[in-house]
Amino acid sequence: MQIISYLNYENSQLAEKDIRQVGSPNRKSLLRKASVLSFSTSDAVGKSINIGLAEKYSDTVSKQKKGFLPFLLYSLLFVSVLALACVAIFYVVSRSQKSLTGFSFAQSDDAKNELSKYLFPSTEDAHFELSLLGNASPFQEVVFKTYTVKSGDTISGIAAAFGLRSMGTLIALNNIEHVKRLQVGFKLTIPSVDGIFHTVKNGETLGSIANKYGLTVNNLLDSNNLQTDVISVGDTIFIPGGRLSNFELKKALGELFIYPITGRLTSPFGYRKDPFTGQLSFHNGIDLANSKGTPIKNIMDGRVSEVGYNNVYGNYIIITHDAGYQSMYGHLNTVYVKRGASVNQGVTIGTVGSTGRSTGPHLHLSIYKNGKLIDPLSVLEK
Repeated sequence: MQIISYLNYENSQLAEKDIRQVGSPNRKSLLRKASVLSFSTSDAVGKSINIGLAEKYSDTVSKQKKGFLPFLLYSLLFVSVLALACVAIFYVVSRSQKSLTGFSFAQSDDAKNELSKYLFPSTEDAHFELSLLGNASPFQEVVFKTYTVKSGDTISGIAAAFGLRSMGTLIALNNIEHVKRLQVGFKLTIPSVDGIFHTVKNGETLGSIANKYGLTVNNLLDSNNLQTDVISVGDTIFIPGGRLSNFELKKALGELFIYPITGRLTSPFGYRKDPFTGQLSFHNGIDLANSKGTPIKNIMDGRVSEVGYNNVYGNYIIITHDAGYQSMYGHLNTVYVKRGASVNQGVTIGTVGSTGRSTGPHLHLSIYKNGKLIDPLSVLEK
């Protein structure tokens, strides 16, 4: 605008100078022409400038349009690549999750053995031992209920009905010697959590009892609602999470000893007529008849204490078990174990024979408890 004003100003000055040089009669006419000239000139210059600005604007817009298209294309390309990357990541993650959820671990023999150890831990001389079960809460007072056994009840069924995980809890708390001999009308004491009773012995403190079962004094105080840790000999303390040992549980279930063979009972324990002399004599075991070569199984976990031969029992094996038990197997045809070997329940230790003083192929089985003979049928699995 300053350029246009300046040009208008110069044109008008020149026109006025020329008019002053002519005579006055023609001055008005010339002034009108000068005004027209000034207007025409300014209009022409304005148009020229406007055209220049328009061309410059058109070039700028054209350049902007040319720059905008590549930017738009690059933007679309970037968004497409980003979307494909997201889809690829989602696909990889979903595949990995599926592979993980579908993956399974084979159960090894070691895992099965560890599970067996947890369910039936071995003990040397303790009748009870601790294993904290899932519903045992050492910090809550234990509540006891009384239940009367009805027809058709089982120990396992009653335990499950009251939310207990182990039937051993009911066996221990109620001194049940054999679950199959449980009678209708028997009253059971049932705790709110799994556990066992411990009777305080001479010299024991609440602290020593807690240490024995892997608990704290506060655990026992809370579970038994005790106000002080002072206890006396003969007091009964509930041990939350405690359970029967393998030995006591199997004994109560009638599974303490398994039969070494399947066969016909040809001679029971006790007095009988001697098969050779016909005279009354004491038979210190049972005879089970079967064919020669029948495998003989160990009746309970233990250690082989003696292997030998004598004129009465022929080839024989003696195995020492927990809690003062021993078993003797006689008249064997072959022996598979050696003295000092540890043998699990159910392991084949020899075969049926007729060695020694025998009338035919059979197995003679004797069982001792603390050095005294007992009737094998009283402890064998029923």
